[in-house]
Amino acid sequence: MPILRKLGLAFGLCWLAFGLCRPAPGAAAQAETLGVVMLHGKHGRPEQLAGLAAQIEAAGFLAERPDMCWSATRIYDRGYLDCFADIDAATARLKSRGATAIVVLGMSLGGNGALGYGARHAGLKGVIALAPASEPEFLRRRPDVEQSVQQAHALVAAGKADGTATFTDLNNGREIAVTTTPAIFLSFVGEDSPAAMPRNAAHLTAPLLMVSGTRDRSQRGADAIFAAAPPDRRNRHVIVDADHLGTPAASTAAVLAWLRGLAD
Repeated sequence: MPILRKLGLAFGLCWLAFGLCRPAPGAAAQAETLGVVMLHGKHGRPEQLAGLAAQIEAAGFLAERPDMCWSATRIYDRGYLDCFADIDAATARLKSRGATAIVVLGMSLGGNGALGYGARHAGLKGVIALAPASEPEFLRRRPDVEQSVQQAHALVAAGKADGTATFTDLNNGREIAVTTTPAIFLSFVGEDSPAAMPRNAAHLTAPLLMVSGTRDRSQRGADAIFAAAPPDRRNRHVIVDADHLGTPAASTAAVLAWLRGLAD
């Protein structure tokens, strides 16, 4: 072997031994590209999160805002768990756009859905719940909602689980009428609903960011939900000065800072 090649090999091994080698140009590891699936609230529309989505994309992340099965035009056309197909489809779109890691973010019932999805899907980069709401236990404390739950049970017992009926539900403290099947209604509001947030938080495998407003009555159980999440140094529960509908806008700085931390 020519003497210069021997010296060059020895010099390279020496640098490797001391951990001082440098990658060749262009060999640096590529940072992950985060894609964020953004879930609107009950009886809302994807436009509900347009402002926050614009900020997220301006910060260099990707965003998709699917029309969920609890939107104003679709409300309860699928059961709670079946609604996750909309999140899967949005995830596929993000990956086709170059996303290499997925965060699921939701507001109100969308925050509930983000927790439920995260509890059942490993491999997420993070879960963000903004003003998570529609805890079945709290909904059933309203007499009209409880009456609708019993109505749904009676219809199921009568073999009419997949028929259509009108039930009373709550949206941001207001009673609303929803027309759906008893089986679907119970999947959101019933005693065995998979939408129970503390239980879902306990089964997360990704870090959690929760944001609660000081003037949001729906956040009375927020501390219990956050406390149920598995320990993770990246978990955060941020309190903002906002009511329920104002929480997404008030959360912008916290959301962006948290996403940047995940992407590092």
